[in-house]
Amino acid sequence: MEKFKLFGCSKRIGLIADSHGNLNSIEQGVITLRGLRTDVMIHLGDIYDSLENDDIFKIYQIISKNNFFTVKGNNDFQVENLLTNGHSFDVSLIQKKRILSFLKQMPMRLVDEKICFTHSLPFNSIRSFYEPIDTGTTDRASQLFSQTPYSIIFCGHSHSSIIFRMRKGVVTREQVNPGEVIGFHSSERYIVIVGSSDNGECGLFDKKQMSYQKILIHQ
Repeated sequence: MEKFKLFGCSKRIGLIADSHGNLNSIEQGVITLRGLRTDVMIHLGDIYDSLENDDIFKIYQIISKNNFFTVKGNNDFQVENLLTNGHSFDVSLIQKKRILSFLKQMPMRLVDEKICFTHSLPFNSIRSFYEPIDTGTTDRASQLFSQTPYSIIFCGHSHSSIIFRMRKGVVTREQVNPGEVIGFHSSERYIVIVGSSDNGECGLFDKKQMSYQKILIHQ
């Protein structure tokens, strides 16, 4: 786990997840979120894809250039293992070393006070990469709320745009509509699944206003 503090007056955080090697979706996601005056951008994992890797170094460059905070997804873990075990992905040795260093240093979760940013389950275990929170019911979310101290968990992995809300001990599963402003209340807890940039979706978390919006990526 890496603890960090989000700086900036407005603390508007752009969230991208599950790009799966789609360079254009990251580029357009950056343009979309910059247009919303974000202070910080976080990629919630599966930046890469073990089967779609034509732009592997260009993706590294755009993530680095835009100062993304990142967490590791299961595909990022697979690409890291492939590079470690000799796969070249048709990049130069210097490029390979840079990408591999980037992947090896990527944490599984980022925690800012009681807000957690992760790919899927917020635990330091490899299985966490492969178990989506959104299993179609509220049971997994209820279990996760009982196992963690976080007031809000932002994640990806399942490619759904879903919010789980715990209010007075009852967990509900809610669809998220583009542009709808969802307010977070101190008496409630939340799991927010951002959706996939590969499917044209990202999110905006305003920490000052304690609100969230699903954003469609301009194509």
